[in-house]
Amino acid sequence: MVKVTENWAQTLRGMKVGEIVIFPVASISSINTTICRLRLEMCVEGADWKRVGVIDKKNGEFKIKRVS
Repeated sequence: MVKVTENWAQTLRGMKVGEIVIFPVASISSINTTICRLRLEMCVEGADWKRVGVIDKKNGEFKIKRVS
């Protein structure tokens, strides 16, 4: 899995279906907003992402998976 600390929209847009990426918990609000925007922008493709697992509070990370 890849850890991402910047360029969230570019990373999310470039993910393949089934791919999981790790993001810093400090960016969770920005990531959620970006995912909402990308769902609309990429609606013709049917793109969707979901948070998987629990938020890792010890390491300050969470995982996002491209599901479609």
